[in-house]
Amino acid sequence: MMKKQPQVTERTKANLCKAFWKLYRTRPIDKITVREITEIAGYNRGTFYLYYRDVNDMFSQIEDSLLNIVEDLIDDMLAQEGRIDIASNMGTILTMAKSHSAYMSVLLSDHGDPTFVTRFKELLWPLVDRYLGITQSVEMTRDERDLLKQFYLAGLIAVVSAWLSSGNRMPLDRFIAFALATMFPSQSENIR
Repeated sequence: MMKKQPQVTERTKANLCKAFWKLYRTRPIDKITVREITEIAGYNRGTFYLYYRDVNDMFSQIEDSLLNIVEDLIDDMLAQEGRIDIASNMGTILTMAKSHSAYMSVLLSDHGDPTFVTRFKELLWPLVDRYLGITQSVEMTRDERDLLKQFYLAGLIAVVSAWLSSGNRMPLDRFIAFALATMFPSQSENIR
């Protein structure tokens, strides 16, 4: 049996994901069926099962794919020596989020998957911490550091989610300048 061309496979998976997402925007995942996804995408159920075990597997693969992209971006940023350029790094992550905004805007919203948000925060934290130096602060207790960590991460997720949901009305560079000056005011003179 001949293997399908990778382009055909990726296009088929993309079409199935697009159909799933059309449904997921308005309904919880447990109310979405394989039959509905394949009807919208124009495939038979067998095609779906070539790539996914079930709807939850599909959803998990979408989330993992997005988080892997973010993780690779952040790993590259953290590999750089010296002080990080938070504006540039935030721009890179937001550009990725914007290019996948159909998914990211929903996943980061109240309708999204809370575990995705938690995983996304954990990926972002080393970058934020390296910029702020929170874990290196000797005058803070561990509990205080954890509270500050949650404060910054919740704020970042909230503003990114709002920006994505607004259809990116605010240009990226202006959004970054606003977010950094607002969320990191004591650091704003150091932002480069």
